[in-house]
Amino acid sequence: MENFTLSAYFYIPLLVGLSFLVDAIPYVNRPFKWVETFFHELSHGIASIITGGHIHRIQINWDGSGYCQTRGGFMIIILLAGYIGATLWGLFIFLGGWFLNSAGSNEFLYMLSALIVMVTIFWVRSIVTLTIIIIMLGIFYTPTLLDNVPYLNYLVEFIGVHTMVNAVHAPLNLIDGKHEGDGAMLADRLLLPEFVWILLWFILAILAIVWLWLFTIPADVRFDFGFAVPFL
Repeated sequence: MENFTLSAYFYIPLLVGLSFLVDAIPYVNRPFKWVETFFHELSHGIASIITGGHIHRIQINWDGSGYCQTRGGFMIIILLAGYIGATLWGLFIFLGGWFLNSAGSNEFLYMLSALIVMVTIFWVRSIVTLTIIIIMLGIFYTPTLLDNVPYLNYLVEFIGVHTMVNAVHAPLNLIDGKHEGDGAMLADRLLLPEFVWILLWFILAILAIVWLWLFTIPADVRFDFGFAVPFL
C-alpha cells in the first residue's frame, strides 16, 4: 500500500513534467498541440451556441494554431471560454483514460469520439483540419477497440494532462506587449487589464490540475485541507 500511495502522489506531477518536456521537442509536440487547439476553439464555439450564436467553421492548422469563426452570442462569454474550456476538456480526456484502466469503462472515450465526428460533420471545411481530426479520432477511439492492450490508457491520460498544462502556460504567452488575443479583446470590452484575464485562466487551470492530483490519490491517504474539496 505504501508503494502504491507513493506512486499515486507523484503520478500527476510526472505527467505535468513530461508535458513540458514534450512541448520542447519540435514536431513531436505537434499532435498534442492539435488536441489543445481543437478543444480551445470548440469551447469558443460552444459558448457561442449557449449564448444564442452559432459556429460557422472550426479550423486547425498544421502548426497547432487555429480559430473558431462564430456569429452572434455573448462575446465576453465566448472569449472567456477558450482557455477555461481547454482545461475542462483536458480533465475529461484524462478521465477517459483513467476509467478505461480502473473500471474498463469506454463511455468517456465514446463520447469524445462522437463529439469529434459531430464537429467534423457540421463545422470542418478544410482538408488540413479534416486530416488532423482523423488523427485525433484515431487516438481517442483506438483504445476502445484495444482495451485489453496495456498502457494505451496512459497515453490518453497524458494527453489530458498535457491539454490542461497548455491551458496553464498558453495564456502566459499573451504577455507579449502586442495586445492581441482573447485577453486583449476582453480588456477592450470590460476595461480591466489583459493581465487580469490571463491570471484568471492561469489560476483556474492550476486549481484543476491540483484537483486532478487529489483525485488520483486514494481517499484514505489524501491530504486533509480542513474543508471539503468539491467532487472528491
